Amino acid sequence: MLQSHTDWNRANEGRTKLRWQCHALFQDIDVLLTPVVPVAAFPHQTGGNHLSRTLTVNGEKRPYMDHTCWVALASAAFLPATSAPVGVTPEGLPVNIQIIGPFLGDKTTIRFAELLAKVRGGFHPPPSLPH
Repeated sequence: MLQSHTDWNRANEGRTKLRWQCHALFQDIDVLLTPVVPVAAFPHQTGGNHLSRTLTVNGEKRPYMDHTCWVALASAAFLPATSAPVGVTPEGLPVNIQIIGPFLGDKTTIRFAELLAKVRGGFHPPPSLPH
């Protein structure tokens, strides 16, 4: 996908505004907890073009890339993010949260994940994966 310089500047201005909003947010909090994706774990699709992949959610096919919205938040604002397990689905698949920290706060998100693992028990491989 090609983008004009004008369009790139417009997108970059949006990223800059987002970064300043996040900077203000992290004056009051240490980390922001969000979903990693808006659904529980699912088998990853690796074949073909990622833009043509779909995922069925509640019986409805959705574009695969729709599920990257929470990851995109941290990426667009250049913020560190760590994914950490917090539970499992009835099928035993992992449910994670995303721990987002302030710019250059990588150690903060990792430390929070370490503390969370002590409380929640850390990662346990799903039954379908070799241990």
